[in-house]
Amino acid sequence: MSADKLAQATHLTPGFADTVTESQKVFRHLLDAMARPGTVQTVEIDIDGPAPLDLAATAIALALVDFETPLYLAPALATDTAEAYLKFHCGTRITGDSSEAAFAILDKAPESLSAFNCGTDEYPENGATLLIQVETMKTGGPLVLTGPGIKDRIKLDLPDVSSGFWTARAAQQRYFPRGVDLVFVSGASMVAVPRTTTVSLTAGKE
Repeated sequence: MSADKLAQATHLTPGFADTVTESQKVFRHLLDAMARPGTVQTVEIDIDGPAPLDLAATAIALALVDFETPLYLAPALATDTAEAYLKFHCGTRITGDSSEAAFAILDKAPESLSAFNCGTDEYPENGATLLIQVETMKTGGPLVLTGPGIKDRIKLDLPDVSSGFWTARAAQQRYFPRGVDLVFVSGASMVAVPRTTTVSLTAGKE
């Protein structure tokens, strides 16, 4: 290890205090979020991750990302500290090519989903999972979610996400089972919108 990398590693903040127990806890939260789209889950774990990353995004990465899951970071999040933290604690390979990433951590909803791996008809499970950081998330609101895991419908409010994003996602859903899974994170909270979920907009969302 070079002197610069050694100096960087010695300044890394800790990961999970109990890797097995806390990884399982985060995994259960994410499973609950995916099984019940539109419901907000809170990660109750005390970790001090790198500043650009929300706690929930950091926790999910620590629990699920490893050397077999290349990770893409949006340019705004790809600081030296964040990359060193994720490489050290997860053993992951940070890639600058979003199309080859199994996971991506984004600072905002992208204008298009075409840059990310949506799997194939034979292997749709290879589609990427996008962890999208937002300022706020609330139940109720202009987003109407329907589909598996939802009784009738559920309403969600993600004020930072434009209607154009949902239009792009609806266009991608035509190719189901190919697609990407979405997990919106804010602080310690997360809410999932898997590819099986249909999202429609009520009037008033711009």
